Amino acid sequence: MKISGLGSHSVICLLASACVLAGCVSHKDEPRQEGSIKRVVLLYAVASNNLYSNLQSDKSEIIEAAKDIDLSGLSMLVYQVTPTGNPELLELTKDNTGACEFVQVKEYSRDLYSTDPVRISEVIEDVRHLRESENYGLILWSHGTGIDPSFSTHGNNPLLSVASERDATSIEYITAENVPGLYSFGSDRDMDKDASYYDETDIDELAAAIPDGMFDFIWFDACYMSGIETIYQLRNKCDFFVGYPTEVYTPGMPYDQTIPYILRETPDLKGAAEKFFNYYSQHQASSYRVATVAVADMGEIERVAEYCRAAYADATVPSVAGLQKYSRNSFGPFYDFGQYTRLMAESSPSAPDVRGFEEAMERFIIYKAATEKDFNFNPISPENYSGISCYRFWEGDSSEKALYYHTLDWYNRVYPGLGK
Repeated sequence: MKISGLGSHSVICLLASACVLAGCVSHKDEPRQEGSIKRVVLLYAVASNNLYSNLQSDKSEIIEAAKDIDLSGLSMLVYQVTPTGNPELLELTKDNTGACEFVQVKEYSRDLYSTDPVRISEVIEDVRHLRESENYGLILWSHGTGIDPSFSTHGNNPLLSVASERDATSIEYITAENVPGLYSFGSDRDMDKDASYYDETDIDELAAAIPDGMFDFIWFDACYMSGIETIYQLRNKCDFFVGYPTEVYTPGMPYDQTIPYILRETPDLKGAAEKFFNYYSQHQASSYRVATVAVADMGEIERVAEYCRAAYADATVPSVAGLQKYSRNSFGPFYDFGQYTRLMAESSPSAPDVRGFEEAMERFIIYKAATEKDFNFNPISPENYSGISCYRFWEGDSSEKALYYHTLDWYNRVYPGLGK
């Protein structure tokens, strides 16, 4: 979701080697010699929606930033799907005069949605084949709504059956009319099929499409993706995670300011996140001074999960009253994960000392920042801002979203036994 003048960006990724070249229209390059590229950054942009103009601006910002970057040993690739034409993989290039531009490396057919895990896997494998490196980073760019499921089968028919594939057996069909209320990541619209239908990727599908251990960072330039459930689902996919627990304005990341920190052999993710935050918190237009961001060290996530499993076992789910809320309208609802967990621990007679949780979070979230107010125009309490959100789960919830929640790794790691 993006907000009037607001928005969310994102991106995605290995299911089977048989699909690596599926949908390929043309190859325009060959792999470089192994070891010649020190860093590859892939920006996976699903822009076949109302964010298209923002993608053009972001690419221009990248080109502007690249003028002052020595691209030797570096590769910046953009996979893009737009409202018209075929999807394509582009690469940032610089000539002897210092002029930069994006050049097509590969074109894809439009027989698959760019939110289809098969296409995500295909693109990632193409990047690994065409630009061999030991260091890859991934930026996911599009609309995003965290763990809210779309239940898409990624077919061509906008009337999609999900009963046989999900635990959400209470839903028979997802139609073009109600899909907009059930996003996840991405929003791919195919004008040749059904102009009212957008395809999305559920978080478990996205995780399955991304190879374990390939990326040293994943940055969601999209709304609502900094949630503990999303982060935990991707725990084996990257070393560091960057995202926003709230919405983000449609300009998204200011790439002219962040790319110099990201497109380097060793990225400075905290520096880039600070540039992102300062861009909005110090914006000349006061209405744009709203932003949240967090950088997570995935090597510390199990310590957090272990505490939550112990604290949640006999806890009472806190009332929504007083919870720091990050979502609006029908999304989520998402609340602050740190505050939620502390309240759960306080209600549990057997919870470990909450200081253990605080220490684990300090090691896990290595950078966080938030403006004084959120997109609800409500204050963000510095004491309650942890940098990541969570879904307020309770066992009595039989909604389709709650049933989907049972399939996520976070639920299975920390919740079994709650209230039983």
